[in-house]
Amino acid sequence: MPTRLRFFLLATICSLLLAAVGYEALDRWQRATIFSIELGEGRWWREPPSRTEIFDINLAGNGTVRAWYLAHADPKAPTVLYLHGSRWNLNGSVFRIERWLEMGFSVLAIDYRGFGESSPLLPSQASATEDAIAALHELEQRQPDPSRRYVYGHSLGGAIAVSMAAHTTHPAFAGLILESTFTNIQDMIPTTGYSAIPGLHRLVTQPFDSVGSINQVRSPILFLHGTNDQIVPHTMSDLLFGAARNRTDTIQQLVKIPGASHSGVSRSGSSYEKAIMNFVGLTSSSTNDAARYQAHR
Repeated sequence: MPTRLRFFLLATICSLLLAAVGYEALDRWQRATIFSIELGEGRWWREPPSRTEIFDINLAGNGTVRAWYLAHADPKAPTVLYLHGSRWNLNGSVFRIERWLEMGFSVLAIDYRGFGESSPLLPSQASATEDAIAALHELEQRQPDPSRRYVYGHSLGGAIAVSMAAHTTHPAFAGLILESTFTNIQDMIPTTGYSAIPGLHRLVTQPFDSVGSINQVRSPILFLHGTNDQIVPHTMSDLLFGAARNRTDTIQQLVKIPGASHSGVSRSGSSYEKAIMNFVGLTSSSTNDAARYQAHR
């Protein structure tokens, strides 16, 4: 082999190896940054509510997902799959879980692998989506009536819920409830301290592109967002709602909670419960077309 050709091939191989190493490092940094797992205890950290059933969902050799199940006193109560956001595990979500119980739901909540007592792993969009799909199958066992099953995601949990629902050809639940959720990671970059990194938006390895995939979701959707959200601009729910309107023959609603923060929507009193129970009423029974597309600000 000519020396010049040998050098070219060697240089090409080295370049590809460096690119692969660089991509892997970039991917790991993005995953760590997006999920931002906190190992300590926040001031809102709490033990599971009393009578919580704690168990693991096995992922066929790929580890386990820690789950909590809280059954409502009414056996006919609807059941919600709770998907939390970044940073905090289930212990940091007890105040929201209890809010769902107060509203009359049974709750199945999970920690993605890498969080809490689930298998140790640096999470990714793919792994968290897989965890949510496994939890959806568990929801089907816990609540046999599809018209009484709901999926709720807060912030990053909403993006995971959309990713899961977009992979579900025939919805196994009555509705998707997205609270304080963003459009995609690329759109979130300008809102963070990483906005000054040149070309970062072209190097996203974990897109969480909800605005691009939400039209694949076949179930009804309720969007909830506080107008004082300093983490995820509430206009992102407008964009998600607009993208979802390309779907046909399904219910969707957008409800803005005046003055509510990123984490404070569920604490906004009767307006929050009214929005959810109205959505449940529409999706658990037949409705006329006039009620299928609504936006409240």
